[in-house]
Amino acid sequence: MIINKLITLYQLHTQTFYYNGLSIHVLVPEQSAIHQQYIQQKQSTETSIECIPPFSFGEGTGMRPYFARIWPASIALCQFLAANEQLIKNKMVAEIAAGLGLPSLLAAHYAKEVSASDYHPQAIQIIAESASLNQLKNLHTTLLDWTNVPDTFAPEVLLLSDVNYSPEAFPVLQQLIQNLMNKGTLIILSTPQRLVAKSFLMPLLPHCIQQENYTIQYEGSTTETSVFVLSQ
Repeated sequence: MIINKLITLYQLHTQTFYYNGLSIHVLVPEQSAIHQQYIQQKQSTETSIECIPPFSFGEGTGMRPYFARIWPASIALCQFLAANEQLIKNKMVAEIAAGLGLPSLLAAHYAKEVSASDYHPQAIQIIAESASLNQLKNLHTTLLDWTNVPDTFAPEVLLLSDVNYSPEAFPVLQQLIQNLMNKGTLIILSTPQRLVAKSFLMPLLPHCIQQENYTIQYEGSTTETSVFVLSQ
């Protein structure tokens, strides 16, 4: 099975987060293993595991794919959801660019159904295994690129966590958010308070109906993060 290959290849281990008495178990790649795969893939055009495509790496990720760690914004989003569960309770919820899927795993305890999506096949496989680990029957995974979201995509609530890191993607993301709000989707967006986030958020702020700020301490660093609830 591919997931067994992933567990071996990336040395997946479990991290547990606690919200409202719930224990959320997330499978997380060992960063040294991720780094090693990056080095190997730079040395060869072929992957070492059948059916597992190469990683794509971004600037500032420390030679690891974006999906391969828990980001502070996803922790902040979970804190917000735990304190505002009425926003997702018994709703059809989706998460785009879910990464390892921590917010989706939490949301599944409250929502009617959760669809966690990412454009990395590895991320989708790991989220599915984490859902199984948490015995979640209402969480489904989908391979989805935010640049090619089908017109039929219209969840009641959309979760977005730290998606506004690349200015080149801002127009596509802003249009996606506007299109979904026009369909009646409630957007819950979590973002670090980085300078580049301002230009992304400014056109969306007229739609903000709630904002909460969080100080997230994780892996030896402190990140100031904001969560916005956007509605048409």
